[in-house]
Amino acid sequence: MVKYVEAIGLIGAVVVYLVPSLEADAREHRHAFAITMINVFLGWTVIGWFAALRAARSPDGGARLAQIARSARIAIARGTIDKLVSHAQHCAPFRPRLAEARIVEVHCVNHHHHVKKSHRTLR
Repeated sequence: MVKYVEAIGLIGAVVVYLVPSLEADAREHRHAFAITMINVFLGWTVIGWFAALRAARSPDGGARLAQIARSARIAIARGTIDKLVSHAQHCAPFRPRLAEARIVEVHCVNHHHHVKKSHRTLR
């Protein structure tokens, strides 16, 4: 039983030791291999481990930003297409997002009283 606990402890220590390498790989960092080498060979010094962790968490300029921008463009395009399809299906005229509120006078005739009312509508 003690051997199992020692084995689990050893595996846990190795995983914690390799956290900077695992994080760099998960983030698809451009310098993941170099970060792994620093982590493996210099991680036993506390300074080397923290240096590898900081490098793994640093933003990877081009690749990650390009992926985020691509995802945003796709989401915006899908939203626009969904709106156009919805308008076409309902045969509704296209209205811009920022519609002005206009006051329209509506004459309501009550059989007992003649009252003039105004209502706000969006057009």
